[in-house]
Amino acid sequence: MGYIPSLAILVFAVAANWPRFILKRRGVRTQGQKGGDSWGSGILSVDVIYRDHEGKRHYVTVAPEYLPTGGRSSVIEVVYDPRNPKRAMSAGEFERPAWKTTDGGILFVAVGIALLYTVFVLLLT
Repeated sequence: MGYIPSLAILVFAVAANWPRFILKRRGVRTQGQKGGDSWGSGILSVDVIYRDHEGKRHYVTVAPEYLPTGGRSSVIEVVYDPRNPKRAMSAGEFERPAWKTTDGGILFVAVGIALLYTVFVLLLT
């Protein structure tokens, strides 16, 4: 019974990290153009417009911390899935270690809870 909360968090964390796992396996890099800025729930985000291998236009919303630092370049590198070109993220987000992302942190918390519960159960039996 004690593994249920950890299992629920783990399932959520794997689902949240699934695009990253897929892009690590078969992601394709392309150049995107910075579109407009927008504020949603008080958080600034930037739309990046890119084209897939068939020339179709798509966009991905990127948080400012994943944009290139330095100059005000309007060219942003994007990694997308050729099987599902709408699954994409900026190269900055893609290259960031998973444990430094919110979704990756949740994954590590879920595994940690399961390990602590296992140790707790082993000590009591």
